[in-house]
Amino acid sequence: MTKSKQNHESEQLAVAATPKTARPVRLFQAVLNQFLRGKKDDTLEMRIGYYFRDPELLAQAVVHRSWIVGRDLEYYQTNERLEFLGDSVLNMLVTDYLYHLFPKLPEGDLSKKKGAIVSGKALAESARLWGLGSFLRVGKGEAKGGGREKESLLADAFESVIGAVYLDGGIEPCRKVLEKALFPSIERILSDEDFVNYKSLLLESMQAKSLGMPEYQVLEEAGPEHQKIFHIQVILNGEVCGKGQGASKKKAEQEAARAALSALGLAN
Repeated sequence: MTKSKQNHESEQLAVAATPKTARPVRLFQAVLNQFLRGKKDDTLEMRIGYYFRDPELLAQAVVHRSWIVGRDLEYYQTNERLEFLGDSVLNMLVTDYLYHLFPKLPEGDLSKKKGAIVSGKALAESARLWGLGSFLRVGKGEAKGGGREKESLLADAFESVIGAVYLDGGIEPCRKVLEKALFPSIERILSDEDFVNYKSLLLESMQAKSLGMPEYQVLEEAGPEHQKIFHIQVILNGEVCGKGQGASKKKAEQEAARAALSALGLAN
């Protein structure tokens, strides 16, 4: 057998031994990179104000779990791990910002302000400033149900982008992104009752009275995957104190917490 033939057969064996997911993964990344950078004069990076060394991080940040259904992709390739990371980075930077903005404010008041600033409603508004919904990759059912404009999906995607920026460039680029996308809105957010974080208020009220921790239980998930309505109750010391519903668990928990505060006579 000639040396060239041996090399050719070795290459064929190498291709055959390649994991089946390798090509789809590369295709997945290439398609998203093209999508995100397709318009040279109006890319998502331009809107964010940060240019990635590894654009695949940004690509992953816009992938909702519904998009991978029917594709040869794994769960970990959605934006949920980046969302988990971005949530922590966001909370730390907002805390640092508030600490310096209000040098004499006690911890409890700072916590309330932070809760409003990192609420789903506030983050979704920041995501809309980028037009992030148009870049989200969601499944057909989710898209038909208006998923790209859902508050919960936009807020989660915003956190995912922050997580992606952190992995790509560290903490300071994240701070600069927030200085443009979130921090200028803080004064308005703190003066708007719509941004109240009822879960935080309920928790702080229970802790102040030494009444234990609120427990949230899902009663029901109704409707199709792309239009689910969550029904949740909050329990305090073994008793149901409030119920709520919403298009996401976070929203339903907020509504349940609001109902509990009202029932306990602690509503503002």
